[in-house]
Amino acid sequence: MAITQTMWRQYLDVVSGSFHKLARLDFLQPDGSVAFSVDNNPLNRRAGAFIQEGDLTVNLQNGQRRQATVTLYNLDGAYDYNVNNVWFGTQIRLMEGLVLPDGTDFYLPQGVFYVRDPEETFAPNQKLARYTLVDKWAMLDGTLFGNLEGWALIERGENILTGIAGLISRDKGNGAPIDSVPPIFTTYYNDKIVTFADGTTQPWVNAPYTARFDNNGVTLADIILELNKMLVGWIGYDPNGQLRVDAAYEDILDADKPVIWNFSPQNSDFLGATYSVKNTEVFNDIIVLGQAISGNHIPCGRAVNQDPSSDTNIDIIGLRTKIVEDTSYYADDQCQELAEYYLKRNTVLKKSVTIRSTQLFHLTENNLVTVMRTDKPGSPMERHLLTGFTRPIAQAGEMQLNCTSVNDFPAASPYPLPSTQIYATVVVTVTSGAVVTLTLSNTTLTAISTGTATFTVPTYGDWEVSAKLPGKSGSTSVSVDNPGLYTVEVTLIANGG
Repeated sequence: MAITQTMWRQYLDVVSGSFHKLARLDFLQPDGSVAFSVDNNPLNRRAGAFIQEGDLTVNLQNGQRRQATVTLYNLDGAYDYNVNNVWFGTQIRLMEGLVLPDGTDFYLPQGVFYVRDPEETFAPNQKLARYTLVDKWAMLDGTLFGNLEGWALIERGENILTGIAGLISRDKGNGAPIDSVPPIFTTYYNDKIVTFADGTTQPWVNAPYTARFDNNGVTLADIILELNKMLVGWIGYDPNGQLRVDAAYEDILDADKPVIWNFSPQNSDFLGATYSVKNTEVFNDIIVLGQAISGNHIPCGRAVNQDPSSDTNIDIIGLRTKIVEDTSYYADDQCQELAEYYLKRNTVLKKSVTIRSTQLFHLTENNLVTVMRTDKPGSPMERHLLTGFTRPIAQAGEMQLNCTSVNDFPAASPYPLPSTQIYATVVVTVTSGAVVTLTLSNTTLTAISTGTATFTVPTYGDWEVSAKLPGKSGSTSVSVDNPGLYTVEVTLIANGG
């Protein structure tokens, strides 16, 4: 049933007060249509089977995000886990909602699941089937399906989005695809170009390197996560059961996201909030070092919290640096986006907020909620990013929201790599025994060649390189502007020659 604006307004009015909770399990056909449903509607012949026990848990992460538990009366064995009833590949959609003032049942989807490790309980006059439900990622990560039966190869230049869509639509071996629902891709990467160290360019959605996967313990999820890593993205299944790929860089601007609920101590839906800080795990300076494809340049990026509105900016607490080395990234642009993403995650995740509330069925991860802080002067509205929640499927019981404080999100600033830290090495090839000198401004480095002379340079710039033997000398220069290994050769010629 389509949700109208009138129904939506009625839902928002009712959900903040007292209401009758609805929960329903839709057992789906292979094409996604509903075979039958189990709910707490007395007009449904299967209603007596459904016990509203267990919880729905959602976490914002790459991979599996949704999990639930349900228990069914099973006296007639209709919900036994066997080929004639519920079996491998049976999809179950969880719907939750409430009864609107006009008596209409209002439901919102909470995820499409498969059954993992079902349990059966038998006692006098009682037989129960307990399902642990896991979202569709379980068909990719080896939990229920997805183990690689042979080697796989991602070629450099292959379209990443096409690769992800192809992997989830693969034949399971029985003529049915792993997932018949097409994924949803962000438009952020459209027409976006990445520039490599050698000056070549290619679309951001093309694989920047070749990756090979052997079959020892590798799953389809491993390949998809590698592809997602190339994108610097978020990936997981949404409440409608569709795989979504979003850009992590888009996620940096959380303050621009819509607010999906406002909490206030003055309203009955707000039951309290707990704030916790792990100040030993806060980093306000992130350096990302990638992998050189060719030449001397190592792709890199750096982001620093210089936001004056943040209480963890470098002007207040100094530089707390974290260096991340990741061979999956081959371009400065990628490393810079990753550095800005990690900067945010290493700051905000250290200040978490746990909100207790009545049950709200429209909340989804990676969106904003606000809390009116009546305990502070002016009763400010604090914005929080919802990173997960747990909600009981039963009629009674509060839900717990896990959030991070948007108020503490820093504005990430690109920052030059530190000249005081050592990242570059210069190797000079010259006749053994020559005195080799590197000079930049007032800095001079000297070594005796053994066929080569190796220097660790303390700063970046255009270094003059000279070498001398009695009666012979030679010179060249080397431009050191990034981390990496730089090699030059000096040819000695007779003085005055």
